[in-house]
Amino acid sequence: MSTTILERTDLAHSFSPARSLPLLLTSDPVMTGASRLSAGPGLTRIAPVTYVPSQEWAEARPDLRHMTLIRAAMAKTRGDVVLLGPSAAVWLGLPLVGRLPGRVQCLRLSEARARTALLQRHRRPGLGDLLNASGAHTSSVADTVVDLARWGGLTQGVCAMDAALAAHLCTRAELTDAVDHLATGARGIRSARTAVHLTDARSESPGESLSRVRMWQATLPHPDLQHEVHIDDHTYRLDFLWPRTKVVGEFDGHIKYRKNSFGKDAEDTVLNERRRELALTRAGYDVARWTWEEAWPTDAPAMLRELARHGIHPTGVRW
Repeated sequence: MSTTILERTDLAHSFSPARSLPLLLTSDPVMTGASRLSAGPGLTRIAPVTYVPSQEWAEARPDLRHMTLIRAAMAKTRGDVVLLGPSAAVWLGLPLVGRLPGRVQCLRLSEARARTALLQRHRRPGLGDLLNASGAHTSSVADTVVDLARWGGLTQGVCAMDAALAAHLCTRAELTDAVDHLATGARGIRSARTAVHLTDARSESPGESLSRVRMWQATLPHPDLQHEVHIDDHTYRLDFLWPRTKVVGEFDGHIKYRKNSFGKDAEDTVLNERRRELALTRAGYDVARWTWEEAWPTDAPAMLRELARHGIHPTGVRW
């Protein structure tokens, strides 16, 4: 594979990759015989001769578990892999919503075929330049987020693309080029093209990206993003605005309320949100709010019902 490998030192400053759990890798037949470690107290087997602390594994977030699988796979293959799709996204610290695979998604960097149950290898025609980021080879940011849209679906792709564009890790032109280099009829190419069409660097969180995908799927009118309004010497930036009807859409992320749940910061945040909504209401804006759960596919109608109560209805036409 004649591919340029580019060094990227800016990625770690844009996002925060998940750390890894402590790993125990052993080929000692005394320790591995009869799966003694997997049955022993305090250790969980995640792959042949690969163990992690049971309690930490049980409590770990999905991205932390996956990062641990990546580090185990790299140790077993001496780093001779190229991370793709969700595995590349986790390594690069890109936001990833939805389910993560149980194996590391990769492309072999050489013809050597070291075997490990941790890997799921892909043929990936059209792959562009590779990255060397924090000691691992990955697909480019553009190829990574395009593969998220192909393999993980539209929402996963748009959330990652929005974040990558906002952080200036790739451009829309690079996203378009990454899709154009896919083989005709490649798996998920339609989802990838749609994700590139929908992506918007103005989105400030995965929750806003998720909400926008739901709006598009439901054929709601196209909202303006991060519109600024000036009221009584204050400037308010709105997640979503439908200017003709002066309806404001606000995604409520719980994290801003939990940042300091027992301190004055949390109280001030709630109070400021109330003041903000009161100011908008007095200025003639109608504010609709929803949470992650209300925008997620299993309960997306809750977000749509909230918007319908404020006069935002499907048009039958997608943007």
